[in-house]
Amino acid sequence: MKNIKSCHWLLNNLDRVVILDCGMLKAGTKGHYEPPGIIAGAKRFNISKTFSDPDGRFPSTMCSAEQFQQGVRELGISQQDTVIVYDNFGLFSAARGWWMFKSMGFEQVYVLDGGLVKWLELGLPLASQYAQSAQPGDFIARPRAGYFIDKQAVLAAIDDPSVLLLDARSPARFSGQESEPREGMRSGHIPGSANVHYASVLDDSGLLKPKAQLRALLSDAGVTNQALQFSCGSGITACILAMIADECGFYPLSVYDASWSEWGQDSEVPVATLAPES
Repeated sequence: MKNIKSCHWLLNNLDRVVILDCGMLKAGTKGHYEPPGIIAGAKRFNISKTFSDPDGRFPSTMCSAEQFQQGVRELGISQQDTVIVYDNFGLFSAARGWWMFKSMGFEQVYVLDGGLVKWLELGLPLASQYAQSAQPGDFIARPRAGYFIDKQAVLAAIDDPSVLLLDARSPARFSGQESEPREGMRSGHIPGSANVHYASVLDDSGLLKPKAQLRALLSDAGVTNQALQFSCGSGITACILAMIADECGFYPLSVYDASWSEWGQDSEVPVATLAPES
C-alpha cells in the first residue's frame, strides 16, 4: 500500500526515517496524554497544541501554514526526509498527522500499520523518552487548496449528487441513538451523508484491511466516482477515511476540519437522524 508501512519495515529503517507520535486522548477523556510506550527514536507531534489553531473555536483545528512549518522545522524535519506517523490506539489520530503533512504539500509521509499497539505486541525497541532535534530542519509548507474545508463548503454540497460526505463516527452516533461525547452537541448526522466507521477499516489483528476490502467498504457506503468529503467528531478520524479513499485511488478528497464539534452545536444547520421517535 502506498500510504502504509509495516512495523517490520520500520524496524529495518529506524535510522533512515523521522518517526512521529501523533497520539492523543479521545473526546471526553480527561487527563494528559501518556502513551504506554515510545517507539525508539520517535519525536512528539502534538496535534492538540503545537499543530492546532490557537485561536480556533473548535478542538484541534488545522493551524496556519506558518505555524505548521515552524513546528515541523523545530522537530528537525527537512524536505528530503521520510516521515512515519503513528498513534497510541493503532489507528486513530495518526492519519490526521498524515493528512496535515499532505495538505502542506509533503509527500514522503506514511502511517505505521497497527501503530504503537502492534509495535508493543511485537516486542520491538522502545525509548524512555522522546528524541530531541539537534538542529532545525528546512521543511517548507506548501499549502494545497481543498484538503481542509469548512461548514459552508459542506452546506453548499449537501444537495449536490456529485459530492458525497462520509462520516467516520460510530453507527450509533451517526444514527442519533447515542449521545455525543462533547457537551452541547445535537445527535444525528449531516443530511445526505453516509456512515463508514473508522474502526471498520481494520482487520481482527488491528492492521489495515486489504485494498479490495477497503474498496468494498466504500462501495457499500455509496461511493462511485464522486468528490468525497469526510467528517467525524472533530476532524481527526475523518482523516482515516481520507487515507483509505486515497489508497483506493479516489479524488478529490476533503476533510471537514471542525466536523460535528461545529455542526452539532449549530442550530441553524440541518441534522438528520435514524433514531426511533419517542
